[in-house]
Parts: sequence; structure tokens; C-alpha cells
Amino acid sequence: MHTIRMIHKWTGLAIGLSFMFLCFSGLVIVLGKIFNSYAPVFKFAKSFHTSFLIGEAGKWIISISALLALIEIISGYIIWGQRTTALCRSLRKQNKSIWTGIRKNLGFNFPDLLTGLHNSGGFWSGIPLLIMILTCLTWCFGWYGEMVYSLFAASDTGVLFHTLHALHVGSWWGFLSRLLWLAAVLIGTSLPITGYILFLRRWKARHTKSYGSH
Repeated sequence: MHTIRMIHKWTGLAIGLSFMFLCFSGLVIVLGKIFNSYAPVFKFAKSFHTSFLIGEAGKWIISISALLALIEIISGYIIWGQRTTALCRSLRKQNKSIWTGIRKNLGFNFPDLLTGLHNSGGFWSGIPLLIMILTCLTWCFGWYGEMVYSLFAASDTGVLFHTLHALHVGSWWGFLSRLLWLAAVLIGTSLPITGYILFLRRWKARHTKSYGSH
């Protein structure tokens, strides 16, 4: 558990800003698709989303961030699952319903609003974000793209490309899937913010306690 926590913490600190920028620019792009707008702000967001406007260096930053984001989301689910399991075991010993614990860990205000926004926000947005990342990696790394195309044995690569693109941008189920993707990237934008604040809050608490013990 400690190792998973450390992986989640340091990976999040490393990619937090780039992940936030990717989610926010993705949010703007999805809004443009919903309103069927080609305004300059949406074109700018698309360019920013693919390279951070710094060419090949930006593309590599995005590629590495996307790869590490897989680790971040999966480790987040593991931590959530371990916490929920521990809480449910505790409730069962008290002859209480385990569903109480599950509902609490799915709520946005447990154990407090900030932690709830981070933990539950990550839980609810994690699967859509994983789909976005897995499709994004197809264009980030040639070896990954070849693996995906080989896996699905696509004779018509154009059809598979459009399928992957639809999954990435949320157009696979029309307006409803776009709204779902919009909610996911909105929450995704907030996750690094809440994560950084939680890190600073805990860091301050540890150092205050350490200072007070001297």
C-alpha cells in the first residue's frame, strides 16, 4: 500500500501541470464540438492540446505524460479499492452494512470536501480518462499504434482510426457521450489542483508537527 501511495503521489506531482493543461484544452475542444464552433479559441486549444505550442518537445512531454497518467489513474483506483475494502471490513465488524462505506467513498464530501473531490472525482472520471489516454497513445508512440492495429487486425486502417478518434473525443455516442467526456475532462482538470493542495496540506501538517516536537 505504501509503495502504491508513493507511486501515485510522485507521479501526480511530476505530471500534474501537463495533465491539467491537457484536460483543460480537451475541455475547450469538446465544448467547440458540442457547439459546432470553429472560433479561433477552439483552434488554438486544438494546437495546444497536441504540442503545447512548442513543437516536437511538446509532443514528447504530452506522450510521456499520457503514459505516466495510466500509472496515476490505475494506482488511484488501487488506493481507492484498498481504502474502501478496509472501511467495509471495519463496518462489518460493527455489524453495519458495507454499502454504507462504499457510498461514503463514492461521495464528494468524504472524509472532507477537498479529499472527496480528489478521491471520488478520480473514481468517476477515471474510466473515461483511461479511454482517452489509451487512444491518445496510439498517436504518441509508433510501437503502440502498431500493436493496437495488429491487435484488432484492421484491414481498413481508416475505419479503426476514426473509431479511435471517436473514442478519444467522445463522439462515439453523439451528444450524450460528448457530455460524459466533458464532465470527465472537467473533473480531470481539477484532479491535479486538488492533489497539489492535499500534498501541500499534508506537507505543512508534517513539518508543523516535526517543528513542534523539538
